[in-house]
Amino acid sequence: MSRVIIDPESVHTLPASEPSHFRGDIQGLRAIAVILVVLDHAGVPGFEGGYVGVDVFFVISGYVITSLLLRQPSRPLSTNLAMFYARRIRRIVPAATVVLVATVLVAYYTLGANFNPQLLGDVRWASLFAANFRLIATGSNYFIPGISPSLITHYWSLAVEEQFYLVYPLVVFAIARSSVEQRRRARLTLVLVLGVAASAWWSYHQTPLAPVDAYYSPFTRFWELGLGGLATLVPTTWMRAPRRNSLLALAAFGLLGYGVVHLNATSVYPGVLAWIPCAATAILLVTGPAQVRGGPATWLAWRPCRYVGDISYSLYLYHYAWLMLPLLWTSPPTSALARTLEVAGALSCSIISYHLLENPIRHSRLLSRDRLAAFLLLAVCVALSWNATLLVGHLIH
Repeated sequence: MSRVIIDPESVHTLPASEPSHFRGDIQGLRAIAVILVVLDHAGVPGFEGGYVGVDVFFVISGYVITSLLLRQPSRPLSTNLAMFYARRIRRIVPAATVVLVATVLVAYYTLGANFNPQLLGDVRWASLFAANFRLIATGSNYFIPGISPSLITHYWSLAVEEQFYLVYPLVVFAIARSSVEQRRRARLTLVLVLGVAASAWWSYHQTPLAPVDAYYSPFTRFWELGLGGLATLVPTTWMRAPRRNSLLALAAFGLLGYGVVHLNATSVYPGVLAWIPCAATAILLVTGPAQVRGGPATWLAWRPCRYVGDISYSLYLYHYAWLMLPLLWTSPPTSALARTLEVAGALSCSIISYHLLENPIRHSRLLSRDRLAAFLLLAVCVALSWNATLLVGHLIH
């Protein structure tokens, strides 16, 4: 048997005899997040606010990354940073690259005259985890009626996360090296409180003035990841009341459901409204370790939920092209059956990707031992994405 520990975007497996930081409820929460996003993009009635699933992902990511960084042993700063970034590359880049290459090639061969050459530039920016800046520059957006968004629009959230992690580990490790252990958490808490306050205020300020910029900008979104980091730092003495925690978790589910039902494409978002899903997620993360048996954490840790959480990264990557690409065909299928088959196709690709691509690379002993190999993998993946766009660009002309 093996057990799992929380790690960026997904989990690693360890022998059952080794200590773990297992949080099955976090995997279940990831499942809810990706299901909400898929239902929203599939146009399922009642889930127009499903885009809040991305905010749930942000808070979870900030939580698990902070947990991971705080567990790192005392090592040279350069070593800790190299290990962190190598781990991120193994986990994120290969699957993202396969989807980028597949999207541009399938779009070219299936759309014909409907193929938008702007997708080539979008893919290049996405391969560098800068899709959000590309979308800001082009004004592309999920919510403009009558205008088809880029097929890789959803890569904006990956870009925001990686931009956050260019700086955040350096801050955490620097605090760890410059502070005695008793003061580290207090100093990190202060830094995160200030960062969350500044970013949240900027989100509130920018959202009504420049909605596209505010939606995709890292500066209006960093507070969501920072809030997840703050949830990690909540004293464990606050979490010793299972009944209270279970009631708080139920209230958090209600708050999240309220956001899904009442938010839509016309909502002034993110701004203040983003606190609805983010606060709900933070409460669920903080209360998860100590709840009554059969409480919300137990529901989230249900094995099928955990499995959807395991494949949530792949499903997030694949679902958008499966749902959006057919809408660009000359005679787009729009029936409920067609949408169901498209979601099934995305789910199938996700399962294959998780088991045959992501896990073998993430658990590769060679890549784990040789950090240089991981960075070479990054260079190869970027080159593959750019070569695919160059090939399609050549075929177009």
